[in-house]
Amino acid sequence: MTTTATPGLAPSGQTRKPSIHDPVFPVHPFAGVLAVAEEQDWADAKLFPSFQRQHMAAERAPYCSYVEARESLQQALRRHRGLELALLSGARKALPHMGAMSLGLMSQATLGEALRFGTRYQLIAGSMLQVQLEQNEREAWIVADALFDDPEMQPFLAIDHLATALNAIRQILGLPPGRRLIKRLELAFEAPSLASGLADLFDAPVRFGQAQSRMVFDSAALDLRLSFHNRSSAEISRQACERELAALGLIDGRGDLREQLFDSQGRLRSLSAVADSMGLSLRTLHRALAREGIRYSELAEQQQRVRAEHLLRRGLPTSAVAEELQFSDPRSFVRAFERWTGQSPAAWRRQQQG
Repeated sequence: MTTTATPGLAPSGQTRKPSIHDPVFPVHPFAGVLAVAEEQDWADAKLFPSFQRQHMAAERAPYCSYVEARESLQQALRRHRGLELALLSGARKALPHMGAMSLGLMSQATLGEALRFGTRYQLIAGSMLQVQLEQNEREAWIVADALFDDPEMQPFLAIDHLATALNAIRQILGLPPGRRLIKRLELAFEAPSLASGLADLFDAPVRFGQAQSRMVFDSAALDLRLSFHNRSSAEISRQACERELAALGLIDGRGDLREQLFDSQGRLRSLSAVADSMGLSLRTLHRALAREGIRYSELAEQQQRVRAEHLLRRGLPTSAVAEELQFSDPRSFVRAFERWTGQSPAAWRRQQQG
C-alpha cells in the first residue's frame, strides 16, 4: 500500500496549477544553469530575459513563465551539447536555491516532515515538475512527475530536480561525506551515457526505462531527527510561503477553512488556536465549520487512526501507542482501533507484516 510519507492529514490547500504562460518561476531553479553559463562564458547567450540585470534591480523580484524557461533551457542544452547539463546544474543547487521554504525545511522535526513541507510548497522553489513523497512499509521515494505535458524536457528536469532535492536532504541532515542515503535512482527514460555521472552524483545504482523517475531510500529514514528543529522558524517560513504563493495568485491569501485546521506538518490544530489565528471567536468558528459541513471530531479521530497505524508499523507495543495518542489506558485504545479497522492492533499488525 502506498501512503504519504508522514503521519497525519495533508492540508486540503488551494494551490492551483499555473499555466505555461504564468510568470511564477523565480530565479532559484535556474541557478545551476546560470552558473554553468558563467563558468563557460556564454557571453552572447540571452538566457532567461526576465532575470536580466535591469529586471533584477526592480523592487519586486522577477519571475518567468514556463514558456520562457523552456526556451532558455533548450538553448542551454544545445550550448552544452546535451543532457549532461542536468548533472552540472543539479550538482550546484541545494537549500540556498529554495527561497523562502529553505528555513521551513531546516526547521522541521524529522526528515519526513521536512519533505512533506517541501512538497507542499515546492512552487516557492520554482519546481517545474510535480514532486511527490510516497512510501510503503519498507521504502520511501521522491518521485518527479510532469507538471506540464512536455516529454522533451522531462529528462533534464527529472535529473536536475531530484539532484537538487538530494543535495538539500544531505544539508538538512548534515550527512558526513561517504554516508549513503539513497538506495537507487530510477529514471523513466534511457540515458546510458550518463550512467557513471548519475551514479557518482546520487551515490547509488541507476536504473533506466522505469515506470517513474524517482529516488528510493529506506522508509526508516523519514524518522531521522533534524538538528535545527524550531517550531517558530517553521511557522515563520510557512507564513512566508503562503504569502508568496498568494502574491503570485496561486492560492487564496486567506486559504480555505479546512486548510486553516492543519499546521505545516499536516497535524490538526486546536480549535482555539485556529480561532485566534483567524481572528474569530470559538462560537463563530463552530458556525463556520457547520456551514462547510466539516466535523472536527471526525478529523481528529481520522488523524489518530493514521498516527496509530504509523506507530504500529514501526513496531511500538500497543501500550506505547495508547500513551503516545493520549488514551486513558491501552484498553480504550484497543476498543477505538477495533472500531476504526474492525481488527485489534495485534491482528492488524500481523496482517500488515504478512
